[in-house]
Amino acid sequence: MGISTAPDEYQACMEKIFGDLAFVVVYLDDILVYSDSEETHLEHLHIVFKRLTKYGVTLNGKKCHILRQSVDYLGFTLTSQGIQPQQKKIQAIQQISVPKTRKELRRFLGMINYYRDMVPNKTALCQPLNRFTSSKVPFDWLSSDTEAFHAIQKAFAQAVLLAFPDFEQPFHVYADASGKQIGGIIMQKNQILACYSRSLNKHQVNYTTMELELLSIVEMLREYRTMLLGFPVVVHTDHKNLIYPTETSLRVKRWKLLLAEYRLSMHYIKGTKNVGADAFSRMRFDAMNTKTHLQLADEICATADEPDCVMHGPVLREHQDKDLMIQKIKTACLNGNNNPDYQLLPLLGCTLVAYQKRVIVPDSLREDLIRWYHLTLSHPGGERQYKTMRQVLYWPGMEAAIIKNAKDCLICKKAKVHGGKQDYGLLPPRTLKTVNPFDTVHVDLIGPYEDGHYGITMIDHATRWLEVGIQHDKTSLTTAESFDREWLCRYPRPVTVIHDLGTEFTGDEFQELLRSYGIQAKPITSKNPQANAICERVHLEILNVIRCHDGTDWKKTIHYAAFAVRASYHSILNASPGQLLFGQDMITRQLYNANWSYLSKRRFDAILADNDRENSKRLEHFYNTGDHVMLRVPKKFRAKLHAVATGPFVIRQVHSNGTVTIDKGAMAERVSIRRIFPC
Repeated sequence: MGISTAPDEYQACMEKIFGDLAFVVVYLDDILVYSDSEETHLEHLHIVFKRLTKYGVTLNGKKCHILRQSVDYLGFTLTSQGIQPQQKKIQAIQQISVPKTRKELRRFLGMINYYRDMVPNKTALCQPLNRFTSSKVPFDWLSSDTEAFHAIQKAFAQAVLLAFPDFEQPFHVYADASGKQIGGIIMQKNQILACYSRSLNKHQVNYTTMELELLSIVEMLREYRTMLLGFPVVVHTDHKNLIYPTETSLRVKRWKLLLAEYRLSMHYIKGTKNVGADAFSRMRFDAMNTKTHLQLADEICATADEPDCVMHGPVLREHQDKDLMIQKIKTACLNGNNNPDYQLLPLLGCTLVAYQKRVIVPDSLREDLIRWYHLTLSHPGGERQYKTMRQVLYWPGMEAAIIKNAKDCLICKKAKVHGGKQDYGLLPPRTLKTVNPFDTVHVDLIGPYEDGHYGITMIDHATRWLEVGIQHDKTSLTTAESFDREWLCRYPRPVTVIHDLGTEFTGDEFQELLRSYGIQAKPITSKNPQANAICERVHLEILNVIRCHDGTDWKKTIHYAAFAVRASYHSILNASPGQLLFGQDMITRQLYNANWSYLSKRRFDAILADNDRENSKRLEHFYNTGDHVMLRVPKKFRAKLHAVATGPFVIRQVHSNGTVTIDKGAMAERVSIRRIFPC
């Protein structure tokens, strides 16, 4: 009689019985058990039969197939090699007569759409017939439509065998777009896992080339999300701008957010090598010359594995034969009137023209060889790469070209910590103005420490007077309450409060507190602790004191540290903060008369000396609007194996205070020139 209950209830019941068995797939009353070997399969069957007995489920012996190398399941034939359409379904498609009505055509298109993953050019083949699916188009069947119909039937007879995914290996996605459709394939270990193609709608045909190429990637990832999400995916594209995108349209930004959840890496592949994806996106609509699966797979596999440049004798010989200068040297060698430094030698399995026993590289191959070596040697420095290559290769100006390539390598800029002078752009002189006590206050958090508690530090810029407090979290409300209690209720109201961009300070509660007192907030640039160096130095002193007390009871020790800062001599002040604030020493109570004009001069001299000292370690460079720059990720904000820089980004505005505004796509960010360097 078959299933007599609701399908969802039946499926839920079957999932309850077999849901914990990884080797069992169940769809309603169809149970599929798969195994790697016959011995394992018998063990799996024993477990399944035992489970069926436990729940009182009876099998129909006539419908059971045991120990099969292939099995028909849900319209597909499953084998150890992969999955393909069930043969009787293909025969049924081929036997369907030409549709006489719109309803018959829709039924036919719906049937073949079930196997869309296995017919590479399915969209192009169906394109002539798709117009009839709209009731607005008269059903006027032409002879060309009959040809298209038979082409579809023929293509399904040559459907692709799709391999099963191996989730231990990365997935390779080849995507491409044309003016009328997008398409691509997913591969692993030189085997096709899925084919995808679809037509563009009336809006998408107006997209830019970059948007179409990115759309093809986005659509493929959406279609096969359940297979790809969470696993390494290498996207191969013949559109180089996708590797270093500069497009900032809202559409592209939305797509980038969608791609962010995948473990993607982008790889450029020349258009001539993107055979599979290009074929699916540009297939002619007559589409009568359909390639078989084996032909297509062979082409794709051959080009997918072929590197852009190979250090290979025949390749070098081919390029030498096309170079006029090298041919003149070769002729001289054959005639015996050559310079002794130039010879014909058996190198790399071929007879090649050599200089001092090193292969002469023709101009047409130099750039590719440099890049190939750079990738093969895992991005070495320019000098090391040159010394490696010069042992077997030669051309004039070789060293300069190799060093320039290494210097321009974007991956190296992102991944390597460079020594020596690598800071570009001189810092402008800092503003020198008289600061009165309590005019400017620096505030920051330190921690978390014991029980997730934080310390809040508040420092007067003029006297360096320090206050500390303890708070149980770092929310904006808690931080505002601490600052109000520990500083604003004790000392004159400041004019300016300097803080970082943490949410504890930029949050509504803290900012509302400052506004209510008429205090100006002055946030520093992101990830630039030098801009709030006063707090950073004090934090180091506090940590040293806590460590001297073995880190025990830090909530008490932090107050000892605060007293030490208040009572200790400060080189810029030429006194202690306590002496300036109270007019006497905090330990001996010896009177002290502060000379504020002399103090201002010392502060100015210290600022100038600090500026000169930092600029002596930097390279002179002038940033301009439109420049491309890399953005350093400070060590404290990155994991040990993560990139040291991101980018490139475009400078949108240069400011006079040593900062620039860069375009980060979804947002603009103002950063210190300490964090950037030229791309």
